[in-house]
Amino acid sequence: MSALLITHNLTYRIDDRTLWEGLNLTFSPGDMVALTGESGCGKTTLLNVLGLLEEPSSGTITYDGQTIASRKGRRLMHRNVMGFMFQNYALVEQWTVNRNLILALRSVGIPSADRSRLIRRALRAVNLTGYGNRPIYTLSGGEQQRVAIARLLIRQSLRVILADEPTAALDADNRAMVMRHLRDFADSGAIVIYTTHNEETAALADRIIAL
Repeated sequence: MSALLITHNLTYRIDDRTLWEGLNLTFSPGDMVALTGESGCGKTTLLNVLGLLEEPSSGTITYDGQTIASRKGRRLMHRNVMGFMFQNYALVEQWTVNRNLILALRSVGIPSADRSRLIRRALRAVNLTGYGNRPIYTLSGGEQQRVAIARLLIRQSLRVILADEPTAALDADNRAMVMRHLRDFADSGAIVIYTTHNEETAALADRIIAL
């Protein structure tokens, strides 16, 4: 059976404000899903909850039939199953591209003998061949987003990709490149969920969840 990501009566409150409640959502391998809605409606919060980075006020999340509740369970999901694209790219700006990618590989236990090969292949896939020794702060926003995609590509076991406004502040060519890679992840069998305020970007999804 395919590994489904399922929410059960998911609710999130901040003080006396409810962002969303009673969400029962099912995400299947191969799904590419856009989360849309006005600013402040809780798109990023829902993405963070789905990514086990924040806890809901109530409700549960299951993956492959198992409820993910313990700290160990979340850690294993982050190590083996989930990958993230954050709005700020989550790269260490003073480090080189290679050093940022080596950190990602080391964190999931990829042997050092395999790292250079995986990094070269990932950088080639995002048209950044030869960029390995360049510091992140010297790159444009679009180039930094490509490095963030390369960081996902080198972790070949990822089954859930979560992206927060992955095309924000990018030009048309870079937007197309980012969305093409997200589609490739979905076509390879991953669950891809992303937030967006852009109607054209949302329209590329298989399904839109409006909050």
